[in-house]
Amino acid sequence: MGKTLHEIEVYPHLLWDYAVPEERWRTEEFFVLYLSRLLNEGTAREVGSIPFRVIREYLHRLSLRSDVRRLWEIYFRTAA
Repeated sequence: MGKTLHEIEVYPHLLWDYAVPEERWRTEEFFVLYLSRLLNEGTAREVGSIPFRVIREYLHRLSLRSDVRRLWEIYFRTAA
């Protein structure tokens, strides 16, 4: 398995409907797509592997389900 920008492990099962060449995994565009997919569909263990500072930094750019976005917004608002 390869890694993305910010050294996040890529779990291929989260990309079942995308054919993204591994050489693009370290791009900003892929990172936003992958982090969105990981937060929407990943397991607790997979999500737990992401530094929360990275989630906070990218949250406004991610395509998240409304319930997932709300969870992170509440978390960061109360964790401050």
